[in-house]
Amino acid sequence: MNGVILSVTAAVREEANRILRASSAWPTASSGLAYKILQRDVTLSEGHFDRPVEKSSATLLRRTPIFAAYGYVIDLAPEETVKLWLDEIEHLRGREIYPVDRNSFIFNPVEILGVSFGLCSDKVPREHREWLAGTILRGFSQGQFKTSVSRFAALSALYMLDNDKAQTVSLSTVALSGLPTHDVIVAACIDFAVGLPAGAIIGDLEQDLLQRLLSEAVSINDEAEAAALLILVSRVSGRITLISPENAVDQIVVLCRRFPLFVERLRIRQRQRPSFEIKDEYDVQDLLHAILKLHFDDVRPEEVTPSYASSSSRVDFYLPKERIVVEAKMTRANLGQKEVADELIIDANRYRTVPGVETLICLIYDPEKRCQNPTALERDVEASGVHLRVRAIVCPHGL
Repeated sequence: MNGVILSVTAAVREEANRILRASSAWPTASSGLAYKILQRDVTLSEGHFDRPVEKSSATLLRRTPIFAAYGYVIDLAPEETVKLWLDEIEHLRGREIYPVDRNSFIFNPVEILGVSFGLCSDKVPREHREWLAGTILRGFSQGQFKTSVSRFAALSALYMLDNDKAQTVSLSTVALSGLPTHDVIVAACIDFAVGLPAGAIIGDLEQDLLQRLLSEAVSINDEAEAAALLILVSRVSGRITLISPENAVDQIVVLCRRFPLFVERLRIRQRQRPSFEIKDEYDVQDLLHAILKLHFDDVRPEEVTPSYASSSSRVDFYLPKERIVVEAKMTRANLGQKEVADELIIDANRYRTVPGVETLICLIYDPEKRCQNPTALERDVEASGVHLRVRAIVCPHGL
């Protein structure tokens, strides 16, 4: 069965890459969404959209597909175009967003996401984000979103704009089972671009879409669909070809929990050989690197992250195929429970903006048991994740 799956996924990968390489217009709403999807997995981007964003005009930006397209790439657009884009937002705020003829960006999944991505940029005043979040919430209360995919797109946009407001929308609005194949692909485009939190979707989109690929001929209609299917088949192929268990997060958590046993074994050596001592955080990182390399093919130490709070940093270990960052800390005289928690909460906020990262795993090695309440530390760090899964492991667990 694995051979059949790999054969199908290889064909889909070839066709998806062909469509992405053939893409010429930039940006369009579809290529903009593809750009956001591929940002979540840097190993697949392959420079498909490494092109400068050209200037646009006020006339062009009044066309909703063009307006949405520039929303996806607003941070790359020339400043003159950004200003025109903001002017168009002001015009939108003066219109009825839910017209009777339903001719509005808010009903188009690709367009509502493009506008929402644009509003989430630091170049855009927060008041515009609040306006659209409130507008979407009003649409839900009025039953404006008639299809499953339009509801899913609107909810995904709301998660980006205002996570608290999104939590008030019933999950029954996003049941995605039994949809036509094209709608499942569009839903996957949305999910892969936004990265919804666990539990925000009813059903397993990836599994559903894989079953479609195995049971029917699935056409790829544009760059966004190509990017989504490329992500899917890469994940499926990775799960089949890796020797390690499918759930990489759980595997790493187990390895971290058992880290003190590994350290203890290194201290007790035969034939009076000198023991390996763990003196500082760098020693912890070296040992953890070796452990990870035993279980995962691609472990990249010291990857640079984008800036956060006016500074950038390096992650300890990045596993691109699994989309996991692993951080290692060791408590010491001036790094107790509070200081570790503060550092890791800042890290969690930084990594949620890093393309290709979905999970942060934090190993806190506490050999002198400086953490008085390790359970609280783990819970506080894990609760800090927004659009990012966070796992924290204090070991030994202490008192």
